[in-house]
Amino acid sequence: MLFGTGFGVLLISLAFAYHCIRSGRPWWWLLVIGMLGPIGWAAYIIFAIVPDMFASTSARRFADNVAAMADPGRGYREKLREVERVGSADAKRALAEECIKRGLFQDAVELYQGAMQGPIGESDPVLLKGLARAKLLAGDGKGAADAFEKLKDLDRAAFDADTELDYARALALVGRTDEALRQYECVVPRYPGEEARCRYALLLQQIGQTDRAQALFREIVASVKHAPGYYRSRQREWVQIARQQLA
Repeated sequence: MLFGTGFGVLLISLAFAYHCIRSGRPWWWLLVIGMLGPIGWAAYIIFAIVPDMFASTSARRFADNVAAMADPGRGYREKLREVERVGSADAKRALAEECIKRGLFQDAVELYQGAMQGPIGESDPVLLKGLARAKLLAGDGKGAADAFEKLKDLDRAAFDADTELDYARALALVGRTDEALRQYECVVPRYPGEEARCRYALLLQQIGQTDRAQALFREIVASVKHAPGYYRSRQREWVQIARQQLA
């Protein structure tokens, strides 16, 4: 056995010593590792390595998720306190994003508008994109469409597939149906999932283009037949809608 040989003990001690030096531990850990053997290794694991593991990004994320499940309103309260304490554009943006998660869409609109009050706020693509989406979710189709068009003029690179889809939804919401159809035709081929195709089919069905809508619903259902499980899980909502809409 490796532990039963002097060479094996030496290798393990060297491995711990290497970790100790690389991680900037106090020099006395080298004495503990070298002089106490397995007892020293155990002490090093318990008092040096394990705390580092809990301080890692993944561990912090896990702890944050647990805290969020135990107290769902914690993130909102923390961000609200930051807005009250600092009031910066970044703090308002973070709280606006939290409001969207909680369905407080009009509050998010007001926060984004407040964040954009500064001299360069209206030229910030991140804030403008957030404002456009918040207005869409709040039911303000015209305000959303205007904001998306301003974003497109300001920074075409910020107009990703999700934003293209939201713009199509805004156009449909405000009654600019022909433009919405063209926008859906642009975004469906490049959208990573079935939401864009499903929303496009629903709009087609709404305006009486039933055959085209039914063809798209069949494509959605067929797209998941041989897809990996994770894809089927993520697209469950849209596949269910498609199945319900099939004649």
